[in-house]
Amino acid sequence: MPSGTFKDQARAVGPAGSRLVTGILSRSGPFSRLGLPLLRGTLSTRDSDLTAAARDFGNRIHLRPVAVLHPADAEDVATIVRFGRENGFAVVPRGAACSVDGQAQTSDGIVVDLSSLSAVGEPAPSLVRVDGGARWRAVLEATLPCGRVPLVVPDHLGLSVGGTLSVGGIGGTSHRYGSVADNVLELEVVTASGDLLTCSPVRRPELFDAVRGSLGRYGIITGATLALTGARSSARTYRLVYHDCAAFLADQQRLVHERRFEHVEGHAHRSGTSGWLFVLEAMQSFDTPHEPDDTALLEGLTHHHVDTIETVSYRDFLGRVAPLEARQRALGSWQHHPHPRCNVLLPGLEAEALITRTLAGLTEEDIGPGGSVLLYPIPTARLAAPHVPKARDALTVVFGLQRTAPPDQPELLDRMVRDNLALRAAARKAGGADYAYAATHCEAPDAYESFGRTPQSR
Repeated sequence: MPSGTFKDQARAVGPAGSRLVTGILSRSGPFSRLGLPLLRGTLSTRDSDLTAAARDFGNRIHLRPVAVLHPADAEDVATIVRFGRENGFAVVPRGAACSVDGQAQTSDGIVVDLSSLSAVGEPAPSLVRVDGGARWRAVLEATLPCGRVPLVVPDHLGLSVGGTLSVGGIGGTSHRYGSVADNVLELEVVTASGDLLTCSPVRRPELFDAVRGSLGRYGIITGATLALTGARSSARTYRLVYHDCAAFLADQQRLVHERRFEHVEGHAHRSGTSGWLFVLEAMQSFDTPHEPDDTALLEGLTHHHVDTIETVSYRDFLGRVAPLEARQRALGSWQHHPHPRCNVLLPGLEAEALITRTLAGLTEEDIGPGGSVLLYPIPTARLAAPHVPKARDALTVVFGLQRTAPPDQPELLDRMVRDNLALRAAARKAGGADYAYAATHCEAPDAYESFGRTPQSR
């Protein structure tokens, strides 16, 4: 197929300024003899675009599409979905490409790069309307100056809003407010048939429920209206160190149920030959001079020692992952190394045993440079969106192995992948669930069966 873009190859203008995609690419390659659609954006076959679309953060799966759509608006997305459906091309959305198992890739299909749909509207006191390709960093840049913030914000602000909603979206405030998908007021969705529809709890509620947390099986999210709450100016963070997993989990659960802190997360780290250390991270925001009472907030906890108590701006707290990302990018690891990450949701009653058993078999090499282990609880009732995964227990415990594999050790990468599959199987057997890692690159390519029919995985 010739390189270039359909927009560059053809200049025939259709209705309302649309460009009729014809010319050389309609006479050769997979689009030969097809009547190509009217688009306001760009349908590209540039080698650089196809190569980029065949990669994600995982850097392990590489499926090359035949074209990449850079839509000018949601109507372009609907048009290409109809075109793909009529002509047998899989159509797959791509947000920030932070998936690790090829979920946003397709072999010989069309990738919709939603990064061109990135607008963030003017925030109102209780809501903000954003495009599906908008990054969380841009959302916060718009809302924080107004003293507002979404109720749940993911740790990594480089994720797209639509991609986050398609997996559910969890964060340190999920123990209070549920997933990001539980705090969206309205969605703009392109369905399998290529219809551009608006849905909400009161308008097409079946579509609204189906789209959230279902990994794109029922449609492409091109816009969302997010609920907002007040944002204070400062954040006090507490890092508490534990030598015992049971004590760490018990204190996390206590803080979650007592609602002492706005934000509760945690990590596990190898400590030489002495095993694992567990770090409970909690945050309480405030406006000066109404500072938190440190003694009251930490009363009755069983930590071994306090690592740090630090006050930063609320903005800096929300962006706390950015320095880590910058360091990894400077090393080239973020962009080029495989990241066979695995996040599972464990039932609270089984969490300690599964976590302890898993960590006992892990070395620093099994996590990799810059990797980490993520641990925190969410009351399952908070995860109300029907398709957002959760454990079959009153408590859902997030257990994430954020692995990085050296690019020159394929045997280690293979071992990490096998271990991930074993952990996912053990979590499901115990009543837990996978989170955001459905391995869909092995499935049939048509991601968008009509709403209400049995979908094929994206």
